[in-house]
Amino acid sequence: MKELRGDLFNPSSYLIMPPPCRGWVPANINPDAICITTNGFVKKNGDAVMGRGCAKRAAELMPGLPGILGSHLNNHAVGNRVLAHGPWNGMCIVTFPVKDKHEHCMPDKSNVVRHMQKQFKPGDRVPGWACVARLDIIRQSALQLVEVANESSWNYIVLPRPGCGAGELEWLNIRHHLQRCLDDRFYVITYS
Repeated sequence: MKELRGDLFNPSSYLIMPPPCRGWVPANINPDAICITTNGFVKKNGDAVMGRGCAKRAAELMPGLPGILGSHLNNHAVGNRVLAHGPWNGMCIVTFPVKDKHEHCMPDKSNVVRHMQKQFKPGDRVPGWACVARLDIIRQSALQLVEVANESSWNYIVLPRPGCGAGELEWLNIRHHLQRCLDDRFYVITYS
């Protein structure tokens, strides 16, 4: 796994710091796939919730994506898992779950994102978009992503730091878990 900076949706903006660390330089990669982090929640209209971060941007660039993802999420045979969509600008868009469809609010509300904690009481059912990202789901998604990359013969896959934006996790707590399963085909980008 390598790390990048730049705009997830604009490969010409990708920068990488090659060894020895002497500054950021253009990465010069054309990804086969870019990932967007998602939750498993589906609105009443059938669309997946894609309201923040890279998911929101993907929904703006691909207006039909929330409906397609919502359909997959509602299909029990598919569910909340890594899925390839597209192509878009020559790349596949891959959904990478970091949150579940819903979970119950913990007594200390630590599983609810900070700006939503006042909206829920312990024991309440919390929609996935209002939950903190979960490491177990990120690990499962990383393993599924490797399978999809192998099946698709992808050489370059770019994903944002999973769970570290709207999911409110810290990159240093996630990084070493991803390094265990993502090889040099995978680039984690600090999304801007």
